[in-house]
Amino acid sequence: MEDESLSQEIKEIYAHFGLAIYQAQCLEHGLVNALVFIDHIPNNRKHATSATEWSESIDSFMESKFEFTLGRMIRELSSVTTIEPGLQNLLSLALKRRNWLAHGYFKDRAEDFLTLKGRAKMLAELQESQELLADADSALEQAVKPAMERIGLTDEVLAAAYKKLRVEAGS
Repeated sequence: MEDESLSQEIKEIYAHFGLAIYQAQCLEHGLVNALVFIDHIPNNRKHATSATEWSESIDSFMESKFEFTLGRMIRELSSVTTIEPGLQNLLSLALKRRNWLAHGYFKDRAEDFLTLKGRAKMLAELQESQELLADADSALEQAVKPAMERIGLTDEVLAAAYKKLRVEAGS
C-alpha cells in the first residue's frame, strides 16, 4: 500500500509540474499574441495585398517570435508599448518562476522529493507556480484587450470564433 501511495504522490508532482509548464507556455503564447495585436497588425495591415498574404505575414511574425525566450518576448513587448508597472512586476516574477521550473526545479528539490513532507512542499510550490503563471497570463490578456478591440476582436467575436472551431472539431 505504501508503494502505491508513494507512486501516486510522485505522479501528482509530475502532473502539477506539467501543468505549471503548460501555464508558462500559455503566457508565452499570450505574449506573442500581444505582439501581434499591439505591433504587427497596426504597423503592417496596410502592406498586405491579399488575405493570403496577410495570413502568411501574421504566421511568419508569430513563428519568429516563438523562437524568442520568454525574457526576450517580455523585452520585445516593452519595446513596442508601455507596460504598466504592476504587470511588468508580475511578468518579471513569472519569468523567474518559469526559468527556475524549466532549468533547476527538480535539481533544487532532489532531497525534498525523497520525503512525504518534501513532496507536500513541492506540490504546494507547483500549485503556487501554476497560479502565478496563470495570473500573469490573465493580467496580460486584460492589458491587451483594448488593442484587440481596436482591431475588432471583441469578446463576442472571439466567442463566436471559438464556437465555430468547436463545431468544426466535432465537440
